[in-house]
Amino acid sequence: MEIFLVRHGHALDEAPGLGDAGRWLSERGRKATRNVGRWLGKSKKRRPAAIWSSPLIRSVQTAEILAAKTGFKGEVKPAPELSPGRDPGDLLTLLASLTVEGPLVLVGHEPSLSLLAKALLGDIGLPSFRKSGVVGLSWEQGVGRFRFLLDPATMKAQKRLAPKADADAPAGPSSAQGSPAPSD
Repeated sequence: MEIFLVRHGHALDEAPGLGDAGRWLSERGRKATRNVGRWLGKSKKRRPAAIWSSPLIRSVQTAEILAAKTGFKGEVKPAPELSPGRDPGDLLTLLASLTVEGPLVLVGHEPSLSLLAKALLGDIGLPSFRKSGVVGLSWEQGVGRFRFLLDPATMKAQKRLAPKADADAPAGPSSAQGSPAPSD
């Protein structure tokens, strides 16, 4: 199964009267997500067969933009398992029983996506997800294989990650990649 983990686009900091769940995408977030959607839609191998989203507004909007820009004809499925703070094991259980012919796009939040990526791929030194960022992976019989990391700022996909830094090595300029994942 091909799985694309996507962090929601940039959202407003506050949604007065609606709380965190009601925050919606900013114009900057919409633009970045449209670019990512166009990139995904350019290749038949990257076009989603299914799209699941956290039920929070900013994730649903991200998923809907991706659906429109990739030519996805199905419905975006709300997946409470992608909500902030959920145990990645809940989603892994669901994925284990699933068969999808083509990529499954999962739109969610940090640090939950990083935890899910670690559960699917192991600790491969994956940096935290940027807003509108995508990690592509193959997952078969409980074993994940990294495929790409799309940076929405440059629209360049890395097919290899930098070697994981040794925990005893001195911190250098690249140590920002190892910083804790932001919450959202």
